Amino acid sequence: RNKENLILQSLDSLIHFEHYKKDILINEKSYFLGCTLYDGYPMSHIDNNEHFLCIEGKLYGKDERRTRIELNYLANTLNGPIQEVKEGLSEWLLNTDGDFVIFVLNKRNNEINIINDALGRLPLYYYKGNKKLIVSREVRFIKHLIGGIKFDRMAIAQYLLFCYPLGKRTLFENVNRLEPATIIRIKLCDSQIEINNIFQFNFDKKKYASRNIEDNANHLVDLFNEACKDRNDSFKDYNNILSLSGGLDSRSVGACLQKNDIPFCGATFLDFNKTSETDVKIAKQLADIFNIDLNVIVLSPPKGKDNFKLLRIKNGLNYLSMSFILPFFDKIKEIYRSRIIYITGDGGDKFLHDIGPFKKLSNLDELINYIILNNQIFSLDRISVLTGIQKNELIDNLKNHLISYPEKEYNQKYVHFIIYERGFKWLFEGEDRNRFYFLSITPFYSIQFVNYAMNCPDSQKSNYRLYRKFLNNMNPEASKIDYADYGMPITSKKFNFNLLMRSIFNKLPATIKTTIKKVAKKPISYKYDSTIIKCLRDQLKNCNHIGEYLSQVEIENILNNPDIYRKQDIETLFTITSTIEDYHCNESTIEKYFEIDFI
Repeated sequence: RNKENLILQSLDSLIHFEHYKKDILINEKSYFLGCTLYDGYPMSHIDNNEHFLCIEGKLYGKDERRTRIELNYLANTLNGPIQEVKEGLSEWLLNTDGDFVIFVLNKRNNEINIINDALGRLPLYYYKGNKKLIVSREVRFIKHLIGGIKFDRMAIAQYLLFCYPLGKRTLFENVNRLEPATIIRIKLCDSQIEINNIFQFNFDKKKYASRNIEDNANHLVDLFNEACKDRNDSFKDYNNILSLSGGLDSRSVGACLQKNDIPFCGATFLDFNKTSETDVKIAKQLADIFNIDLNVIVLSPPKGKDNFKLLRIKNGLNYLSMSFILPFFDKIKEIYRSRIIYITGDGGDKFLHDIGPFKKLSNLDELINYIILNNQIFSLDRISVLTGIQKNELIDNLKNHLISYPEKEYNQKYVHFIIYERGFKWLFEGEDRNRFYFLSITPFYSIQFVNYAMNCPDSQKSNYRLYRKFLNNMNPEASKIDYADYGMPITSKKFNFNLLMRSIFNKLPATIKTTIKKVAKKPISYKYDSTIIKCLRDQLKNCNHIGEYLSQVEIENILNNPDIYRKQDIETLFTITSTIEDYHCNESTIEKYFEIDFI
């Protein structure tokens, strides 16, 4: 009875909004399955004589009848030796477009299997103890059940370095993020638990390198059309809202929706410091081309309550600087009510661009230096002082992690890092933040599209060559509108000249590039009396546990000299301290600043 009450209390902690409800699907002595959801969130189950199946998310391109057939087929393939299961699952996952987590209870052999999609689109976390396994879409549920949670020091160091921990790590000790394309097998008769990764992409291989750029672009357009139509067919009675900006990715989605006569509206925001003015201007031009309504939502500065809400729903795994976007989501819900599909261009920057290094990397040390130089938040020396983890220990850990990647070429290992770490561990958590408000989808993460795009040669992706043909194929007018990042269309001659200048700049020594950047644009910093600095000071006073993981002396040094640190540095540190306080002290200093602007 006590155990059952604890589980139900843990489930109650996930009721983040008034329109949420909880549902208990299975409540047996040795296992429990429950969920929290809102109207329109995709959650369904199948119960027959042989299996109980539950799916969160969708298999795109399949109606309800076809989905039931697919899931029953899947359930029947899970019996047998793990190697045979992995082979069958690998083929199924690579041919199944969807964002999903599937739970399968085999009633005959009393075995449970949990499977996620090929890209791990819905973040899933687990704690594995002695004959105990807790799996949840939210870390907070796990925290409530296991009680005295500790933080992973190496994960904190990695977070300060990249703004996300690497691989399976979360910020929490013994709480892992399930890798994409993974199966969890639980034999209830003897509490045996196995966790097996089914496959990883190897980006060394470029299957379509021999095909010309026109053929590859045309095939990608066909796959993109299919992905957009399949997603629309899966949510026919929903309002399609495209997050439209001045970039290429969202306009590509808009062009595809228009081309396939899929009805949609646009939404964009003007942030409080007006940095997105250019995006709004271009979004309006694109909306005219697409002949759609565009809601431009003007945002005020984020308040303490926005930081607190993001802290509670994402537990530090989406850094608190993104709290500014929550009022944007509130406004979208106010305008369109329920049953919203929020469509984004997420992923386009990963699969249609050449995301490899600007130079040939010859060894592991060069790869590590390149990763750190191009992705770091705090310096290694600063992280070492903050966390007590030695610089060489952090580098060795990164080195061992990179060695585990399947690629042989160091340039492709970097591509793997950008997709599997920055993409899956940082951007996916951001998309998951959106799902607390409404469904968030993107056609760029169709598994068929991803698989084809990553088999196209990098030479075709360089200088936007493949992207230009891809976008031109769908809507030439959209490609003639300025690209916000460059202030000019990607079809212009001036754009090609700009790319040439950037290419020359990227080949300069790192020290020279850093100096030029400092001269050209001084980093924006927080002021000494800003709200976030005040809140950080209060956290140090209110929660001694912060000092167990981070040097209070060094934090004080940073707070006394905020003008020499970028805003991103302070916000990353603030995310860590806020998460530690929330979990260890069961309260948050941020609540004192509920109605105060965080600027």
